[in-house]
Amino acid sequence: MKQWFTDLALGVRLALGGGRTSWVRLALTGAGIGIGVAVLLASASVTTVLSERDERQAANAPVTGEQTSGDVLYSTFWFTEYRGESITGRFVKGSGPDAPVPPGMSKVPGDGEVFVSPALAKLLESPEGELLRERFPQQLIGTIDDVGLNTPHDLLFYAGDATVPEDDGTAISRFGGQLTERALDPVLSLLVMVGVVALLFPVLVFVGISTRLAGAERDRRLAALRLVGAGSQRVRRIAAGEALLGAFVGLAVGTVLFFIGRQFVDDIQVLGLSAFVSDLTPSLPFAVMIAVLVPVMAVVTSVIAMRRTVIEPLGVVRRAKPVRRVLWWRLVPLVVGVGVLITQAGAFGGSQSRGSAPIVIGGIVMLLLAIPVLLPWVVERAVGRVRGGAPSWQLAIRRLQLESGTAARVVGGVAVVLAGGIALQSVMASAQSEVMDSPGPEVDRGRITINLRESTPELVEQTAGLVARTAGVAEVHTLRNLGFKAGEDDYHSAFVGNCEALRTQAVLPSCQDGDSFYVETAFSRGHRSLLKAGQRVTMFEDSTGDQREGPQWTVPEFTVVKPPSESINFQSGLLLTPSVARAMPVEPESSNLLVLIDQDERDVAEHVRNAVAPITWRSYVSYFGEADVSQRVEQFQSIRQGLLAGSLITLLLAGASLLVLALEQVRERRRPLAVLAASGVPRGALGRSLLWQNAVPLLLALVVAVGVGGALAVLLLRIMSQPIVLDWPGIAVLSGAAAFMVVVVTVLSLPSLRRATGALGLRSE
Repeated sequence: MKQWFTDLALGVRLALGGGRTSWVRLALTGAGIGIGVAVLLASASVTTVLSERDERQAANAPVTGEQTSGDVLYSTFWFTEYRGESITGRFVKGSGPDAPVPPGMSKVPGDGEVFVSPALAKLLESPEGELLRERFPQQLIGTIDDVGLNTPHDLLFYAGDATVPEDDGTAISRFGGQLTERALDPVLSLLVMVGVVALLFPVLVFVGISTRLAGAERDRRLAALRLVGAGSQRVRRIAAGEALLGAFVGLAVGTVLFFIGRQFVDDIQVLGLSAFVSDLTPSLPFAVMIAVLVPVMAVVTSVIAMRRTVIEPLGVVRRAKPVRRVLWWRLVPLVVGVGVLITQAGAFGGSQSRGSAPIVIGGIVMLLLAIPVLLPWVVERAVGRVRGGAPSWQLAIRRLQLESGTAARVVGGVAVVLAGGIALQSVMASAQSEVMDSPGPEVDRGRITINLRESTPELVEQTAGLVARTAGVAEVHTLRNLGFKAGEDDYHSAFVGNCEALRTQAVLPSCQDGDSFYVETAFSRGHRSLLKAGQRVTMFEDSTGDQREGPQWTVPEFTVVKPPSESINFQSGLLLTPSVARAMPVEPESSNLLVLIDQDERDVAEHVRNAVAPITWRSYVSYFGEADVSQRVEQFQSIRQGLLAGSLITLLLAGASLLVLALEQVRERRRPLAVLAASGVPRGALGRSLLWQNAVPLLLALVVAVGVGGALAVLLLRIMSQPIVLDWPGIAVLSGAAAFMVVVVTVLSLPSLRRATGALGLRSE
């Protein structure tokens, strides 16, 4: 065992004492592995983020309906919106000094006091929140701590209000409900699986590639050790020590990058979701697995790299004519992956998942694994059949014919990135096309609805007066509503208002006090036969609460009418004029104000919400005109752009490995290159040969990546029952970026080529 540690330590010393080239190799290896480790650590933190959020959500859940002899917290839930952002909270009133305190707060706010979340406090203090401040006239006495929030960007408040009704059935006896498991939509869960595998698998491939950079230089050092008497087994242990050093440096770099990056997680918000810094902590089993997996991968790939290299005392002997690569076993991952994914067709396309996540993940991994396995055979067969051409072309092809495995391995990582990016972009393109083709129901952007709870005629009149004086409001109509039951599971609504108010709900042939109508929509056509004139129905005493059944009522004669627009979601039900409603045995306890607005008036919805702010928890304002469908399209586009940016960043990392490979090949061939230059071969031809030497394997990798990535996209879309749409613009961008990367790598290699082809390159020692 002591000999093992001695040999490993010697490998570390050789890697550190090999001069500037060794340091550059170590830095690039550490950076490549480090970025991969940082991504893996962030991915390992996802489970912690979700579990911590679920625990906070359960701890913040109010518990009602329990029998208790102590003080309780009376509350009523309330929400509002501000320029598309939802703001939720509760108006509360404690029954005594021992009333339960909501998590994250020091006490129960008194009448006229409010606690707000940090994000809401920041919004209220900013110039952007000037209109919102009118809705919170209470005295701000503190902010809600993180323990009382789900995410850092929650817009939440608790306001004290002495008018909150004392309903024992909804009184909060304590906070802290049961932890419930979250259930993702099948399509969303599949997208998560595809994203994790398609983005993390290339990271693992690149970690493996990074440990094999500058392999020829390492082999020369090992040959020198053989010359001074080291045995072959000891040489392998020394090589493992060099690989372990790069792996440990990568682990350290990745850990530092992760902890630096997590400090900014509070500022990152994706689709309205965010996480606390403390939440972004890797799960211990995953962290241990990463710490073990990376060094093991480094050692294994290092040993594999030496399997066809014989370290002899006087130099490195590589097989002059390697054994021709066999195709059949390289097709196994491809066939298995396709077969596995075909069995899951349509399994994630409905409202409930019928498929197996491990099977889908295994199929994706097998397909992506097929790329680096298949690519060496493709490159070998392609370049083996090429003959003739310009001198620069012949030099490049001959070099690839002698040693194509190294180039194929490096571009194999690029191909995996491209295939994963193509699959992800195509899946998102299909989802986005479906969103654009079915943008959702049309809404009436010229109307705002205000629902009043426990409304009295005085409250309705007061609210209507406040709204009518608001800028941008054209008309205000009052509709009282209540519910009734015509039979088992046959529920209906009745709306009471004057003729002007009823005309906002339906196209009326004529209207005068004493008339009754029934609005027939496309949804209600099959149910109207259940409601007939003269039918006895059961009224509900409270249409906004638990719908306690009340007295009987006879349905009056009515005229069937249609809504103003079939494309807009109007509600079906009875429309009654005031004289008909006076015969009803139940007074409506809730009222709606229909506000017709001028859509050209800026922030008219915010002004209406501010107008009813004095009504506090008794009012709910609904304006569907703010739900712009284009926002969903923009969200999909932002996701696609983020995925494309991630793929391009990974391509840059692969480009760094390609650059190191090109510099290493120039350094290894500096004497033959100097001889060619001295023999009259122009340096331009040598530079072009370097370009072809990089471009040919990458072009073949692009073909394989597009084929496998497109096939993976088609199979995934069949699993999701989505239309087959390939993102050709995204494929073109990724392919163009890879081609541009080859040009950049070649240009950066020219200075090294110029030095190698100088007269000093002919020097022999």
